[in-house]
Amino acid sequence: MSGTVATTGVAIIADDEDLGRLLLAEAVSASGLTPLAFDNGGAALEAARSQDVAIVLLDVDMPGLDGYSVCRRLRSEPRFATVPIVMVTGHEDAEAIGRAFDAGATDFISKPVNWALLPRRLDYILRNAAAAERIERLAYFDPLTGLPNRQCCIETAERLVPEAAHLQEAVAIVYLDLNSFKRVNDTFGHSVGDAVLRNVAGKLSGVLEGFRAENQHLSLSRFGGDEFVILLRHPAARARAISIAEACAAAFKEPILYEGLEFYPAPSVGLAVYPDDGGDVVTVLKHADTAMYQAKSGAAESVAVYTPAMSSRLSNWLDLEARLRRAVAEDRLRLVYQPKFRLRDNQLVGVEALLRWCDSEYGDIPPTRFIEIAEDSGLILDIGSWVVRAVCRQLRAWLDRGFTVPVAINVSGKDLLHGDPARVIAEETAAAMIPASLIEVEITESVLIKDSAAGRTALKRLRELGCRVALDDFGTGYSSLAYITRFPPDRIKIDKAFVHDVDTAAGNAAIANAILSLAESLGVTVTAEGIERPGQLEWLRSRGCQEAQGFLLARPLSPADLERQFLAPAKPTAEAETLAPRSGRF
Repeated sequence: MSGTVATTGVAIIADDEDLGRLLLAEAVSASGLTPLAFDNGGAALEAARSQDVAIVLLDVDMPGLDGYSVCRRLRSEPRFATVPIVMVTGHEDAEAIGRAFDAGATDFISKPVNWALLPRRLDYILRNAAAAERIERLAYFDPLTGLPNRQCCIETAERLVPEAAHLQEAVAIVYLDLNSFKRVNDTFGHSVGDAVLRNVAGKLSGVLEGFRAENQHLSLSRFGGDEFVILLRHPAARARAISIAEACAAAFKEPILYEGLEFYPAPSVGLAVYPDDGGDVVTVLKHADTAMYQAKSGAAESVAVYTPAMSSRLSNWLDLEARLRRAVAEDRLRLVYQPKFRLRDNQLVGVEALLRWCDSEYGDIPPTRFIEIAEDSGLILDIGSWVVRAVCRQLRAWLDRGFTVPVAINVSGKDLLHGDPARVIAEETAAAMIPASLIEVEITESVLIKDSAAGRTALKRLRELGCRVALDDFGTGYSSLAYITRFPPDRIKIDKAFVHDVDTAAGNAAIANAILSLAESLGVTVTAEGIERPGQLEWLRSRGCQEAQGFLLARPLSPADLERQFLAPAKPTAEAETLAPRSGRF
């Protein structure tokens, strides 16, 4: 016996002759395998399905299932795709050999068997099988998580769909994408990101184990990056897939712990079902992806089930994204400026730059709509640079005409954490030859609460340039004294949600009073947003609010209108004082 191949696992032997089983068992034992021998095909098939099988040796003529039938049934299961199956039979005519290979046999050994040669023959077959398995793992499995990869997932789905059609069942595709995973790689490096992905794969696999026993087919794949796909074939695939998707989403409410760090890579999950949501794998997968984006957009819960309306929305989204990208490249965005006034003397103290986009086909696109698209696509970084450049050019034009007007710009969380706003402002202010101190940066408190090293560094660099920092929409989400005192802003802006009924609702008045008291104790300027009624204005003025902006005082204006109404010298007439605000007053 050769013993040249170091192999582990089980060899399944099926032969109705006692001596044949004994000799075959000795041959496979020489290759380091554990033989399990049976005198019929049915028993051999059942044993193979429950074992770690390295090779299968089948006689053709057996009671019950013959060797051809056992071979075909094994080959129909994915895990036996590369397991060598050898037919050992006295039939050696061309038809028998053809039937063996048509059934999926790896090799064919004729009786009487050369028993001295057989162990070496088996060694050769096993070596080839091991090489084939390595090639398959490289082609079909993700080396990081060990899960089936995209190609394997698609081929499995393409096999499940015709099976489901034949059995009158359904196939559900569940598409999972981790939210904000790029931030993990950017902040902690790819080695930590890889560790988190392995943990995610393990957590998802654990969730699926609880559902596996009651489903005909259930599999998990890493589709690429931070995307995972679950395939399910079942008569009630939709209902079961929803339960699985919800369980997966719930599993990530608890953090993933790694080297003392906590990560919350909560997934957005979309699902679609064959045949209801598409007649082929490509269509159903596309619709599951569409549903996932619906969940990610915040327009649905963390799990979204595909509906045809989603495709229309996504198509519109993608069209607007392409148009917005062209608008940025071709300089077809514009800025308007909303004045801010000091309440003590009604003087103009600055303006807030607000972005506007009018598309040739869609007309005026609401900022909430196109900013959402820009955030999702990553285009927000390019837009942030465009805004800085446009503001610097406008400031230069105003300075040339003798107007000094501080301008506030909104900086997104993505720009602050993943871009470099300080570098952009430094370059553009230098190019326009204006002081960076004329630019104020507005961030939302949701950015401040992340308290990341990248965010703190970005804000520090902006301060070093001379830019002031304002905390926008204060009080709407995560207000905490800890974050305010750790990095106190130069300005707090009371959100219009609290200003709306500040003079009539005790709750809003209490919140506004608390913000004003906090700002006073920290020496921070307060600007109230959304002033639309005289009652709001007078209440804020009487409580010591320093600044205000809103439609009552002035709507967002073009540069020309701003100059005409608030920057040009006032006309010494009563009409100018009572009807039209000028000379920086309202």
